[in-house]
Amino acid sequence: MADQMLKDRQDAPIWNAIDASNFKQALKLVDKRLAKKRSDYLEALKIYIRSRSPLLAEKEAVLLHLDELAEKKKVIADLETVELYDEAFGEVFPGPQESWDKTIGELRWLCVKSQPKNEDLSLKCFQACLGKGDLEHAKQISNSLEKTFSNNHSYVFWNIASMFLYSISEKYPEKQRKLWGSLAFAQIGKLATATKQATDPKKLPSRSIQTPQELLLLHRITETLGKPEQRLEYLNDPTLGPESAVAKGEWQLWRFKLNLLENAAAWQELFETTKSLLKRARTKDESGQLSESGMSDWIVWEAFIRSAVELQDHEPKDAVIAEVEAHLVPACDIDKSWKRNASLALVKITFVSSSPFQGQPHDRIPVVIKYLQKYGSASTAYNDLRPFVEQLNVEGRKRLLELISKDAIFEDLKKEKDFKTANRITQLVNTYKLRYLLTSSLPEYEIREGAAYKSSRKDSGGQYSTSSLRQLAQDAAKLYLAAVDGGRAAWHLLPTDTHPADDLCLLSAMCLFKLALANTEDSEPISGAKASYILQATALLEYALTHSQPNFQMSLLLIRLYYYLGCGSMAMHAYQRLGLKEVQLDTLSYTLFDRISTFHPHPFSHSVLDSSSYRTPMESLQKQQKMYRNSRDQISKNIWLSYKHGSYNSIFEIKEVSDTLSRTLSAATSVVESQKISSLVPSKTGSGSSDGGFDILPPNPEALDVPFSDTNDYETFPNFECTQGPRFEELCRIVPASSDYRTRINFAAEKLTQLLQPIPDDKGGKTASQAALQSFLGSIPEKFPKPSSRNLLTEPEELSRQSYDAMDLIIQEVCDRERWSDQKFQEQLDSHNKELCERLEEQRSFVENIKAPVPALSSTLHALYTGYESGKTASKFSVYLSSKGKDIPESQAEANKKIAQVAQRLLQTVAEKSAAIKRVLDEGGLIDKMLDSVLQGPDGADASVLGKLRDSVDESHLELWAGDVVESWRDSVAGLSYLKA
Repeated sequence: MADQMLKDRQDAPIWNAIDASNFKQALKLVDKRLAKKRSDYLEALKIYIRSRSPLLAEKEAVLLHLDELAEKKKVIADLETVELYDEAFGEVFPGPQESWDKTIGELRWLCVKSQPKNEDLSLKCFQACLGKGDLEHAKQISNSLEKTFSNNHSYVFWNIASMFLYSISEKYPEKQRKLWGSLAFAQIGKLATATKQATDPKKLPSRSIQTPQELLLLHRITETLGKPEQRLEYLNDPTLGPESAVAKGEWQLWRFKLNLLENAAAWQELFETTKSLLKRARTKDESGQLSESGMSDWIVWEAFIRSAVELQDHEPKDAVIAEVEAHLVPACDIDKSWKRNASLALVKITFVSSSPFQGQPHDRIPVVIKYLQKYGSASTAYNDLRPFVEQLNVEGRKRLLELISKDAIFEDLKKEKDFKTANRITQLVNTYKLRYLLTSSLPEYEIREGAAYKSSRKDSGGQYSTSSLRQLAQDAAKLYLAAVDGGRAAWHLLPTDTHPADDLCLLSAMCLFKLALANTEDSEPISGAKASYILQATALLEYALTHSQPNFQMSLLLIRLYYYLGCGSMAMHAYQRLGLKEVQLDTLSYTLFDRISTFHPHPFSHSVLDSSSYRTPMESLQKQQKMYRNSRDQISKNIWLSYKHGSYNSIFEIKEVSDTLSRTLSAATSVVESQKISSLVPSKTGSGSSDGGFDILPPNPEALDVPFSDTNDYETFPNFECTQGPRFEELCRIVPASSDYRTRINFAAEKLTQLLQPIPDDKGGKTASQAALQSFLGSIPEKFPKPSSRNLLTEPEELSRQSYDAMDLIIQEVCDRERWSDQKFQEQLDSHNKELCERLEEQRSFVENIKAPVPALSSTLHALYTGYESGKTASKFSVYLSSKGKDIPESQAEANKKIAQVAQRLLQTVAEKSAAIKRVLDEGGLIDKMLDSVLQGPDGADASVLGKLRDSVDESHLELWAGDVVESWRDSVAGLSYLKA
């Protein structure tokens, strides 16, 4: 810092004192210098020194000084002085603040305005304003740069991009946003016109569009503020279209054109355009190269087929077939990946055409078989064919299934005894997936969607496909175990390679998981069918990971399975294997850390590597929050670099990412869970954000006008389900997924919890408590409407929500004296108190009636932790209102006693149930029960999938794994010791 800010040798003692944190001495020295000669720099240095002081009064004085500078619009021409004020502001407000715009942003703009020809100064201030999200002043500086340096082509687009960026930022007044958006649209329109009117495309004027990125900016602005017809006009123009010299082959422009033609239903033009592109893709250039083979992209084929069908004539459809044949002839040298698109196009035109194919489903089978025979050794074959196989009628499905069952598809390979080749095993994997689709996923979806199923779903229990699921699980597991027999060496795999047979293991585990979820019995946890299937799936995946540790999807599925079993440390061990980095901490943290406070809030002591990032859930949540803070700086740098290098489209892509990351469900969850854990588990360190992580979220997150963004990555989860229904991740959810509704409820609950916390005298005592109450009463948002289409809360969460709602209403009634005079006041107050007591009692009953609580599955842990949280909050609520004395009605004083009693009974029930679980778990014998459940099936019925394959399973590995699971159960229930009455 001293090296950067040192302007004069005489300043060296001052900076030495600052670096030594001797701020008192530094102030003395700077005052001595000021007494001799006043200067803006020394004034700023004094403010900076005061900002470094830990005293609140000093920091308030700094803010007052900065506000005065902004109000007076004091022009400071020296950039180092402005940057000192910027540093001072950062010391007082380390997080992002809108007030930066009004103070430091204004100072920077005035500095630029005072010397507009100082290009370096303007660029530094422009970068700083962008970095702080101060688009108001960034826009003004870019405008100044364009006017001052009119021959600089880049500054023209900097100004347009800055105006448009301002216009789409919701933090500015709508009227101003519309104005600047219109200016950006008009200016770039003029540049487009100038480009079209240029006589020589190789010598374009400075104020024209000259690069692909500038073209993309034209389309982005026109898409937002113009009309589709204008964009099509640009795309059809020889100087601005995808084939223009300016475009330089930018593929995104072709995508724009195809999409716009399709939206405009311009089928003939779309047909001619795509036909031309596909022909060019297989045509060699003058040097004999297929330089435009990328035009055989699947989106081009899809648009080609769609337009041919919409034209409702035989000729276009015949043209599609002819183009497919032209791509597939041996003489065509186009890459095999593009040939695969052509083969898939043949499947698609066969299915969507209104030819006899449509009426004779058996004629569809040959094209599916032909594609499988040609590309069945590619791992993508199943996903390619899945949407088409779903369209087969019953007879077509039967015929295809018959061919699969007889292994009649790959006739030439039936004679091969050795299936341990990547191609052969991949063919088998694809046929097993098709078998799953035809015998389980599709029928299951259709029954689930049928009216008969909906009216009797409680009785069906999902039994309609259990036999086929069980058989498929066994067959897939058997083939998988045979494939991995002999280890990885037989396959010549690299350490980072997954095993070619992995999807067979995943398929078997998924079938077992679905069998478990279809079972609704309430028996002893380990020996029952549900737990048996779950344990079999878990054991199979753990065994598979010894052969294929890099497999990401196996670890994801294991996290879900261990979560169900209540094995927190084993789930964490699987989570560690994911090796998540950067934005993955946002998109995949939901797999374990959503509801971690009611699953495993305490430190891990089993199966977790000795890593500082994973020893406790709190450390993992703090690591995630650190990622959000660091991303701000990274995003700022990348936006500046995008300007600098003329990558205008990426400016807005980065802005979209920034807006999304500022309010994701995962970010909100990390804050909520951190708060809940910190209130339950004593922290051994003072690490983490001083405001509990709320600095990564917008102010008052429970009252945001826009929903929290769901950035959770559900696509990475293994999925072989039919495309028409829910993904496997959704089907195997044990608890409702993250939602905007639950997030807002959690924040509202957290606000109430904070209000009930006693405030020490040294932090304001009663005065601060009263101010907190007034703030609470003034910020209670409207009740969040619950979407009726989905179940968004667990039963314990719903009971807690109702309890918290009742407490909110009671506080509003008794702490607002104006309501006391209302005729229905007492009736309403009694109703709220009754509601609160009934919900607490209902929650106590729910905890008391937990069946078969040992070992404690996640549902049991969740009920205990949630019940404890509700009881503890209600107890604090009673104490809080009782402390108000005569400031509340006398009737509430009596109600408080009853609330305290009910809350205490709930806490006592939770404590007793927790003690009983820990006591029984210590008795032993669980390992033998687990192995019996895995190898003998539910209740020893000898129906275990793994039991029938026990000769292929390493039983010593199973025993070690069973011991780890039991230790993980013991580790999980250790957290119940915090649940004291």
